[in-house]
Amino acid sequence: MKDFFKSVFASALGTFLAIAAGGFAMIVLIVSLASSAGNNREAYAISVKPKTMLVIGGDLTINDTPAHGAPGLDLLLFGSSGPELDLLRALEAIDLAAKDRNIVGILLNGPLGAGVAQKAEIRKAIAAFKTSGKPVIAWLENGSQGEYYLSSVADKVYVHTAGELELKGLASYHTYYGDSLKLLGIGVQVTKVGKYKSAVEPYLGGVMSEAAREQSEALMGGIWKRILGDVAKSRSLSASALSKTVNSAGVFNAQKAVELKLADKAMHRDELVKQVRAAGAGADDSGTSFQQVNLHRYASKVTLPHSGPRIAIVYAEGDIVDGWGAPGDIGGDRLARDLRILRGDSRIKAVVLRVNSPGGSAFASDVVAREVGLLKSQGTPVVVSMGDVAASGGYYIAAKASLIMADPSTITGSIGVFGLHFNYDELAKKVQLGTDGVKTARYADLLAEHRPATPEELAIVQTSVDGVYEDFLRIVADGRALKRDGVHEIAQGRVWLGEDARGLRLVDKLGGLRDAIKEAKLLAKIDEASLIQIPALNSGRENLLQQLLSEGDNDSPLFSKASADPAKDFLKANAKWLRSIRALNDPKGVYLTCPLVPDRR
Repeated sequence: MKDFFKSVFASALGTFLAIAAGGFAMIVLIVSLASSAGNNREAYAISVKPKTMLVIGGDLTINDTPAHGAPGLDLLLFGSSGPELDLLRALEAIDLAAKDRNIVGILLNGPLGAGVAQKAEIRKAIAAFKTSGKPVIAWLENGSQGEYYLSSVADKVYVHTAGELELKGLASYHTYYGDSLKLLGIGVQVTKVGKYKSAVEPYLGGVMSEAAREQSEALMGGIWKRILGDVAKSRSLSASALSKTVNSAGVFNAQKAVELKLADKAMHRDELVKQVRAAGAGADDSGTSFQQVNLHRYASKVTLPHSGPRIAIVYAEGDIVDGWGAPGDIGGDRLARDLRILRGDSRIKAVVLRVNSPGGSAFASDVVAREVGLLKSQGTPVVVSMGDVAASGGYYIAAKASLIMADPSTITGSIGVFGLHFNYDELAKKVQLGTDGVKTARYADLLAEHRPATPEELAIVQTSVDGVYEDFLRIVADGRALKRDGVHEIAQGRVWLGEDARGLRLVDKLGGLRDAIKEAKLLAKIDEASLIQIPALNSGRENLLQQLLSEGDNDSPLFSKASADPAKDFLKANAKWLRSIRALNDPKGVYLTCPLVPDRR
């Protein structure tokens, strides 16, 4: 299947990549010429002046992984979308700001690229910051629902007089290619185990199955209940009243938002500046704004504990793929190697495995799960911390851990397996394309792409899929101290929220990343620990290209938000589909994948 798609897309992308390669070579040349200067300069080194406001937002993206990807095709296609920061340092920076006498408060402003689970942890940190007595102010111009969810934790929520905010509920839609593939003459054959294993449905028809609809409604309903409850509590409203408000419109102009108590006051930008300065922030050099530092730069002041026994925080974020993997993927071989190295290091007293993945290659997942089990069996505690999604292969690699923690909104479970076989037989007939050849044995051309698989061939693949499913059940049963049949009952490819997964014993406790670190200390029987992040953030430095892309971080947050770009949004939406095709590289064509990945905005 992967070879078929490679041939289809190769000619379409070839010309573009040839042109892009020239531009990319120029970027590499610039980076190479200036690398010595970039490597010798502390990219984040800052000093904070008195009466400074800490600004959170401004198109900042929060990832779990400190070194999340590298400049590549996405950068060439879409450009930089703003600075990135890992979740742990973001949380630690907020804690540090509460104690920093030069920080007078927090301003929440602009989009923050993060999932619901990550935003919930940040909201918790901000709520703790408020106990310092320093003010937290939120500023919305045309705030998305995700932006408002974070902003609602502030002491005061201000909205631009000509702006609006969204609070409209959640929706989950998928594109279904099945009928289009039939029209083109591309055949799709599926082997799977699990009533709810819906990842294959987009390739088979035009609508979702009732089983997929059932679990999607349960997931969206559970996450929305959590968001609604958090906002209602922060704004001193009842959940029922807030739900009624949401169903009345979904988008509210400034005046209506204030009237409905979603916001405290409508004002213009210059009036916001006065409010922030009245809250204690000093004037900037121009005298027209206020003294500020954004979270991305302020986090350079964070120093993770570096004395005492070591705890390694290992990040597994992205699709699980066979081999080493591209930036943004979880390469099974790479992650297994990292865990193997930790297993041989006597200084490592515990491992926190942060999983934020919908799964992927079944083979790669098994390679990683083996190393997790070996760590645990030698007496090194392994605590899994689940992010927004840790499902299918993401759950497979977590199942053998000593302790599993999840956010109440984590999407997890999806214990099921599928295989896909694409063929272009009907398409070939339409364009009069012939395929002919010879073979030396009955199954020499097993799953050939020029014809549909025979029932006997599909039976062979189904046997492989069934075997992987049984392995999945066994790993979960052994890791969670459950019986195989009991796991099978809650498996079937069904996806669960973290809150429900705890009741099913798929998860031990609810909590975030820092809660998992505390649990790791307890299991290792140590009070303090040196924290090591893997992969790390290049020793606290950025390369020159990252520095160039983050120029302007000091600009006023009132003017630094990226404008909407429909063309870029369209390209990104289709790029996600291309990435999903690229990730289908399992050597046996068998996958542990969950299609329900939440929106980060």
